[in-house]
Amino acid sequence: MEKQHNLLLIGHGNISKAYVKAFSNMDNVRIAGVVGRDMDRVQEYAKLHSIPHFGISIEDVARESNATAAVICTPNALHYEGVMTASKLGLHCLCEKPLDISIEKQNEMIKSCNDKNVKLAVSYMRRFIEHLCFVKEVVDSGKLGKITVVDVTIKHFRPKEYYNTWHGTVEIDGGGPFIQQGSHIIDLALWLGNGYDEVLQAKRFQVYHDIETEDHGYAVVKYKNGAIGMIEASTASFGMKQEGIEISGTLGSIAANYEEITMFDVPSESLPRFTRDNSNEQLFLYLAKDFISSIEKDDAPFITGESAKIATELIKEIYNVAGDPIKMWNEEKGKE
Repeated sequence: MEKQHNLLLIGHGNISKAYVKAFSNMDNVRIAGVVGRDMDRVQEYAKLHSIPHFGISIEDVARESNATAAVICTPNALHYEGVMTASKLGLHCLCEKPLDISIEKQNEMIKSCNDKNVKLAVSYMRRFIEHLCFVKEVVDSGKLGKITVVDVTIKHFRPKEYYNTWHGTVEIDGGGPFIQQGSHIIDLALWLGNGYDEVLQAKRFQVYHDIETEDHGYAVVKYKNGAIGMIEASTASFGMKQEGIEISGTLGSIAANYEEITMFDVPSESLPRFTRDNSNEQLFLYLAKDFISSIEKDDAPFITGESAKIATELIKEIYNVAGDPIKMWNEEKGKE
């Protein structure tokens, strides 16, 4: 008989719906409880998604629902509270990205999960994309030769209303597009580049939005594999929705985005046919299945806290090197 996994949902914002849908496709898993900060809203959410237990206390709802694991999908700076409380209750933890916006708190979260012998997985689920797994294999095999360049682009647009919430705040979001929109592909660059050594240069700007953090920025990074690369991150690029990575070595180059490999020049290597569904919905399902499998088999999840924390470490160093964002718009034009 399959073991039943009772999940506690900590937070019920938009991203939580993706987890509810993913876990609903697994026979031995159910969302048994949900926790929020407002009783009326969390009750409404629980009713909408047929979740039997709800409340504003993690401890109370965990007990009432007989929770065995928790999914933390609160705003960035609140991940710490969710993981620390859940892990101390003996619950395995799947945490929305980034793990946290504080390097010190990330380490505490990892230590708490290790001390309580519970799993800690982080939702950098782009690592499950089939053609990006193939790129990882090619890079690690040495077929590109010595890796020399790893360039990353994240160019989006967000209307000014997007930043009328906690987005773009230092306290809750932790930064602008580097840590919010960009952390997925920055994590991929670190995964492919085996981590980073240092941030050589960085600049942050406010080119369109009147916010605390950047809406556009650049960084030059030296990776552990010896490569140098530029990271460009923006939510001020009107009409654009572009995220991509370009990797060059002494023997070849590959460029890819989340949908496909857009350029491939590798000696004696041809592109295979990729057949796996890489839609966001399917990636969340891969993530959910991997999390449950890691619990049942007592294995490390595919994206551990230890590997996921490096993205925040790099982004925090980018912010430290760049300093405060430079305002590029004037007050009068900004009101238009």
